[in-house]
Amino acid sequence: MQELKQKGLRGPWNDALYVPTLYHFLGPFDVYDREETLGVELDAWNMNDPAQRAALIRRDITSQYKELSYRHRHALVAVLAQALQDPDFDFQAILEHEPESTYALPALWDEMADPRAFFADIYRLVQQDWREDLARAAAEDPANW
Repeated sequence: MQELKQKGLRGPWNDALYVPTLYHFLGPFDVYDREETLGVELDAWNMNDPAQRAALIRRDITSQYKELSYRHRHALVAVLAQALQDPDFDFQAILEHEPESTYALPALWDEMADPRAFFADIYRLVQQDWREDLARAAAEDPANW
């Protein structure tokens, strides 16, 4: 008997259902096993400075997620929009270092003064830089993806 394929957006690298999370925005900043290269480079950025934060977001998120289709980008941004709409959402928890994890953000990112502002900047910049892709996806019915 043929298995029915579950409807929904499939992953960009596999055929599994695509379930975006806010952690996907942080992937370019994962310094695990790269602390002495990428970690040192990212440590030079002041994440509490809005101009530096915006430059880093543009460099490592908005210009680097070319492998994501317009639909994947839309789904990812929708998760961020939902989190930002919740005044009680704990953005700090996303930045906390888990000692047992094989995922690590740069040193001191878990001490960022305003994690919500960081994610709000990501949202603002992807809205600008991915404007056409987001509008294209918004014009479609996600049930048909």
